[in-house]
Amino acid sequence: MKIINVGNMINNNYIIKLSKGYLLIDTGYPGQFENFKKRLRRHNIDIKEISYILLTHVHNDHAGFLNEVLNNSDAKVILHPKAVDRLKEGINSFEGGCAGRLALTFYGIMKLFGKGEHRFPPVDRPERYIVLDDKSLPAVEMQLSGTIVNLPGHTADSIGLLLEDGSLFCGDAAMNGFPSLNRVTIWIENLKEYKKTWELMLGMNPSKIYPSHGRAFSKEDLEKNIHRLDRVELYSLR
Repeated sequence: MKIINVGNMINNNYIIKLSKGYLLIDTGYPGQFENFKKRLRRHNIDIKEISYILLTHVHNDHAGFLNEVLNNSDAKVILHPKAVDRLKEGINSFEGGCAGRLALTFYGIMKLFGKGEHRFPPVDRPERYIVLDDKSLPAVEMQLSGTIVNLPGHTADSIGLLLEDGSLFCGDAAMNGFPSLNRVTIWIENLKEYKKTWELMLGMNPSKIYPSHGRAFSKEDLEKNIHRLDRVELYSLR
């Protein structure tokens, strides 16, 4: 299956061809919509061809221009039940903390550049949502030719997608770029749940892991770094 990345140096926005239309995995920061459209055009993709948006979780760098995509397409948003209220708020949850001092420093730098509030335009489009539950899940997985997986820890509403070829789109359950260290995400709401998510991802035996930040990597990277989670200390921003 062909995977197209129409993201930028900060965010990956994966596009996957479906039997009808395309799946988009997440949007990016507010203000990035016009550049997103340009990158779609480079791949000869019309935004109206996007049939589904898989929202891996509600953070400003994942839902930042969700409204614009919905305004310019008929796409349905596939999301965790807990994501609905988070979208309405238009601000990241500050439950949990930074996963280390380097991450804390990074968040401090973001604040200096006016990005410390972590806000995004609120989204309240229930008529466009496919909220995942026992009833909706089988039909969604059939449309996507994959398995939706709950990946809590980074956030309570984190989900991912495992395709039939073993490709795992993990959102921010793992990262592969500065200021992340050893594939550990830089923000963790629940460290206990986050450890379980890494164990779950390893148990899936993915052929390749596609994070929302950084290049794809192998499951061996998780295997050699999972022990580091026992030493992670969270630093609150409150």
